[in-house]
Amino acid sequence: MYHILRTYGYPFIFLTVLAESLGLPVPAYPVMLFAAALAEALHLRLAVEFILCLCAALAGDGLWYQLGRSRGRPILRRLCSLSLSPDSCVSRTERFFQRRGLKSLLIAKFVPGLSTVAAPLAGMLKVPFLHFVALDLVGITLWAGSAVGLGRAFHTEVDWVLEWLTAFGRTGALIVAVLLAGWLLLKAVERRRFYRLLERSRITAPELKQRLEHGEEIVIVDLRSDLSYHVDGVKISGAIWIPPEDFEERYQEIPRGRPVVMYCTCPNEVTSARMARLLTEKGYTEVWPLMGGFDAWRELAYPTEPASIPPAALISVTPASSS
Repeated sequence: MYHILRTYGYPFIFLTVLAESLGLPVPAYPVMLFAAALAEALHLRLAVEFILCLCAALAGDGLWYQLGRSRGRPILRRLCSLSLSPDSCVSRTERFFQRRGLKSLLIAKFVPGLSTVAAPLAGMLKVPFLHFVALDLVGITLWAGSAVGLGRAFHTEVDWVLEWLTAFGRTGALIVAVLLAGWLLLKAVERRRFYRLLERSRITAPELKQRLEHGEEIVIVDLRSDLSYHVDGVKISGAIWIPPEDFEERYQEIPRGRPVVMYCTCPNEVTSARMARLLTEKGYTEVWPLMGGFDAWRELAYPTEPASIPPAALISVTPASSS
């Protein structure tokens, strides 16, 4: 990293921070920290580095905010699909944002999985742009400022780490790379195996609609998070809403002896699949996740009805006015 920073300096720092803000798996924080720690040796000015980091992060977040505002949930799903754990990314970040409201933007950069998702989520919730920029800028300032400050405070230790890594040589780097590749391969195999099982157990939106039209008494369970349920404001007609975190306590509300279809808004319907498996373990015999979730049902313009809890419950998260 030292040689890269010495060669490319400010452009490398700017592009690294911008790339991470755009969702790429780039370690921007260590780059900022190392650049600050080695500022004298690299002939870098801390003030210039800090301003470049602010501009890069704000540019990336602003782009995602606009995409979230114009495209909505598909952008959030696409971002989470890039995560190593996309199955829980959407619901986890939505719960985090709901508990803390717009204050989430102040610490988003410090929370893995939330740093990229927070900006499009704010756009999806129609947070006023200037309000978003003000809070996001404060959060970026804390994030970049902490990296620069830690780099300067521990520059001696950073020099020692660099010397140790250099002495460790290529062999150590190769060992670390092999272990990381093995872990990623194991995760990929586990996910592929689970998805193959999931493919055989889902029901499509047209199939569900057809069965309902034929008079089958199918129980439909809505597994969206509080935030998704309130923001969308509608649900599949007749669906029982049970947030995933309440499922263990409320699954008894699902009538026994009837087919059950579950839907969510997470990538690959994995939340629905997990809850379906749990319900099967509780003695239910016919349980299917809905392929494509609520988005697939709504895209086909199939019947919906107003959600039982009004969107006004999110007034602390979504301001009444927008710009």
